[in-house]
Amino acid sequence: MCYVLLAAGFVNAQTAQEILDKAIEAKGGAKLNDLKSVKMEGTLNAMGMDIPNKTFIINKRGFRTEIEVMGQNIIMAVDGSKGWTINPLQGGDAAADLPEDQVKAMSGQMDLSGLASFKTDGTVELLGKEGDAYKIKMVSKDGSTVINFFDATTYNIVKTVASLEMQGQKMDLETKYSNYKMVDGVSFPFTIETSNPQAGQITYNFTKIEVNPTIDEKIFTKPN
Repeated sequence: MCYVLLAAGFVNAQTAQEILDKAIEAKGGAKLNDLKSVKMEGTLNAMGMDIPNKTFIINKRGFRTEIEVMGQNIIMAVDGSKGWTINPLQGGDAAADLPEDQVKAMSGQMDLSGLASFKTDGTVELLGKEGDAYKIKMVSKDGSTVINFFDATTYNIVKTVASLEMQGQKMDLETKYSNYKMVDGVSFPFTIETSNPQAGQITYNFTKIEVNPTIDEKIFTKPN
């Protein structure tokens, strides 16, 4: 019986790797290795409001997102392993440190190679199929776990479920991805929907995504 279970596990692992390989090719394949930076512009919809949004990423270096609410610019940024925010709606223009758990949650977005990093720095396990999507558990090098759902035809990610701990509370963050378009040989979802108990549902609709734009690293540095 033990040998049967080990064999089944090996087959599942191989199958998961094959699905991951196809997903990497669908995302852009070798083009992913050329991603140095990304800039995204659009709106996020929260509580019935469409709010202008800009996001800047330098691969494994920095992440910064800006939204404009009632004429006020709100910034959240990660600079290496530290994060900060400026929110005029919650106490002025001074930069404040972000909690460690929030920084960890945002830092995952700085790795532009994304799925490709699991080839060497993560593990994958096929959990089965849900509807028209393969359900795969992915554990990164730092122990972070996410369940990815890959469309069985396109191999694009259609949904992720990540278990996070925010402000001492464990929660599941569900994110849905759709409206995929190719930009300079790399596939991006232009619509992203997130849902968690604290923030409710937020929908990002991107109107423009730039690949490898010049981004000044100073924008990630916390202002004095």
